[in-house]
Amino acid sequence: MTIIRRYPMLRDRRPLVDDLFESFLDSFNSFSNVNWSPVVDLDETNNEYVLHAELPGMNKKDIEISVENDVLTIAGEKKERVKSKEANCHISEIAFGKFSRSFRLPAPIDSEKIEAKWENGILTVNIPKNDVAKARKIEIR
Repeated sequence: MTIIRRYPMLRDRRPLVDDLFESFLDSFNSFSNVNWSPVVDLDETNNEYVLHAELPGMNKKDIEISVENDVLTIAGEKKERVKSKEANCHISEIAFGKFSRSFRLPAPIDSEKIEAKWENGILTVNIPKNDVAKARKIEIR
């Protein structure tokens, strides 16, 4: 005599897999709704720091730059692209939403002389060092 046992988990396996797959797709499709941050480069010369931030699809009026206690903050909001109601969207990977990035600068800066320029979706911020922080050679007597 053979005993056959039924395991509900095995019998209902397909709906469980479907649920997992659907939840994966939901999380993937909501990727564009997560917070995003622009990528940056921060370079240092003897006289200044230069920050470059990639902000494609944004206008300079949507970006704020502030400095306080040697901390530079860039904040703004990238608007969601307006989609046509007639078009079916198959892939949506372009991120949007509010962002804020702060950078503690390792040397005292001259906040009165900070300059920013905008060109082709790239923000460039020139941050002059304070005279105390500039590199210099010391002569030995």
